[in-house]
Amino acid sequence: MRVIAGKLKYKKLYYKKNPFLRPTRSIVRKSFFDTMMGLIEGSVFLDLFAGSGSVGMEALSRGAKKVVFVDNSKDSISLINRNTKGIDNVEVIRSDAERFLDSEIMKVVDVVYIDPPYEFDFDGFLDKFFSKVNRNAIVCVEHDIRTPLRESFNDFKRIKSRKFGKNTLDYYGVEDE
Repeated sequence: MRVIAGKLKYKKLYYKKNPFLRPTRSIVRKSFFDTMMGLIEGSVFLDLFAGSGSVGMEALSRGAKKVVFVDNSKDSISLINRNTKGIDNVEVIRSDAERFLDSEIMKVVDVVYIDPPYEFDFDGFLDKFFSKVNRNAIVCVEHDIRTPLRESFNDFKRIKSRKFGKNTLDYYGVEDE
């Protein structure tokens, strides 16, 4: 697996084959970053349930000011540290996602990518997440097509949805009044 565009293009990303981890496919990453074009550069980017950190690495490559990687797995944190070695403007946090929601970082993130395990309680977590995240953030949630998400959470409304086989990317934001 490699970074697909930007200043780190072609950088090899380490990942561990594991039946419980599924790195975000290149086609999904490309679509996400094409959709977010113009919003990544200079942003504070949160890669939540980061796994190998491939999405956050792509954000760094495309000019994010800072990327915060969060995962609760020791193996994932080790991979992220290996993938980000020698790169500035990264923060790697080993934490349960729900506990992380009380972090001050939640108030300043501009772009968020959420990719939890597919057997995840999305509604309960997302209700809490959207009550804590910066109101100006754009949030993308990757999920299994068999687990549809609600149209809105608090003031955040679904603004776009893209399907990729068994995967769906749902984008949420607060509409200007």
